[in-house]
Amino acid sequence: MRYRVELSELLAFVDRLEAFESRAEAAATRVDDQIAALHNTWSGDAADTHRTRHQEWMTAATQMRDALAQLRSAAHNAHRNYTDAAQLNVDMLR
Repeated sequence: MRYRVELSELLAFVDRLEAFESRAEAAATRVDDQIAALHNTWSGDAADTHRTRHQEWMTAATQMRDALAQLRSAAHNAHRNYTDAAQLNVDMLR
């Protein structure tokens, strides 16, 4: 089996994942802050239900960011491993 890895594209993918993680974290923080401010003036059954659903959304958002961090780490490790393997191959030919 033969395959090819474009190391620069893999590294660019890692960079894009990191940028997305940062934007997602910032967006979640902004939304959470706005919801907290909203609930300073809102009460009742609807507010309680909204708070519960928002907490579920925040939990899911955290899980997504954690999964993205794991994917980014795996891609970064793959880049390092492929780079190291390529260098070892070059060194063996010298």
